[in-house]
Amino acid sequence: MELSFDSGRFVSLDGDLNYREVLDDFPTAKTIRIITYNISKNQRYDALLEALKNTDADVELITNVPSRMDKYYDTNAGHNVRSNARKNINIYISKLNPDNFPGQFTPYFNIYNHAKMIGTENIVYIGSANYSNESASNIETGVLIEDKDFIIKLYVEFFDKVRKDSLSYFDENFSAFQLFILSLYAKFKHHHHKMLEDLYTDYMRTKMVVADSIFIDLSDLETLYSDLDELGSVCGTADDTYDEDNEDYNDALEQLKECFDRLSIDWLKETISEGGTLYQLVTFNTEEKANDILQEEYASVAWDEYLDAYVEKAMNSASEIYSDLHNAFQDESEDFLAEIEKILSALEAASCFTTKWKVSKVNPEIDNT
Repeated sequence: MELSFDSGRFVSLDGDLNYREVLDDFPTAKTIRIITYNISKNQRYDALLEALKNTDADVELITNVPSRMDKYYDTNAGHNVRSNARKNINIYISKLNPDNFPGQFTPYFNIYNHAKMIGTENIVYIGSANYSNESASNIETGVLIEDKDFIIKLYVEFFDKVRKDSLSYFDENFSAFQLFILSLYAKFKHHHHKMLEDLYTDYMRTKMVVADSIFIDLSDLETLYSDLDELGSVCGTADDTYDEDNEDYNDALEQLKECFDRLSIDWLKETISEGGTLYQLVTFNTEEKANDILQEEYASVAWDEYLDAYVEKAMNSASEIYSDLHNAFQDESEDFLAEIEKILSALEAASCFTTKWKVSKVNPEIDNT
């Protein structure tokens, strides 16, 4: 997307917010649009949120999911990172509660957003700065634009498009559940795509089989294990959304949970853990094994004139071991891929579930339309 503009100027302020002029326009503005990667998580004075409390404008704010990581390892550190991410999500939900603001304030979340834009109908800032306290201490750059025709196009053609792809603000538990599902869905789509590219091959266009040469590694398995571990908490997170006043919702929720209860998460984790068939296949190094065989079995006889022959024998032995490991996983490969696809199906159903029920889960205080 390209939009040209007139009447703009570069800004990079020392010790202040580059978008200060936009904040100064808030009290008389009719429209305020904000896209930011993050907001302040601390409890100190917050220039942006305080300015939003002093305007009657129609405010729409889109932020990313705070502290979201690509992967969480199944370690104490990994659990701490995951716990911190969820804590920060709750902080965001609390700080962006529409009840905190007197005007028409509608927040959204978009897990793919990294853009930064803040503006009224009169002036807009686009630049590197996030709209948090910390950005005043950083070296940030951007442009201030007062071209009103451009601003209208920016909001209609860009902001509105991002908003339509974003999550609106629901009650806390439902919002956290929806974000959790979308995050897992994106992760397992990545896992599935990587397997089709780097683990399986389409044999004669009729059947997926394990490729002769595979290109996934131990870090891929660790990431998948962590995500499977997180997947196991879907039902618990879903339970947090139980609605005492809506039995239809609760019945649908139970049906959704049954989809996840039928997943073979433990078997998948065993397959990719130490001792599992895929783990052994991925971590096997033919050259290292051949060298071990050469040292252990042929060291006393593999003299100079015979070395090449024994190296070849060791390589053949190592290749046979690899072939056995390959065959062992091949025997499970159809079930393994099918289970990954069942996970995708369950997460897709969960995504549809949250979309269907989001209207009924919006807090009455939030809907100020």
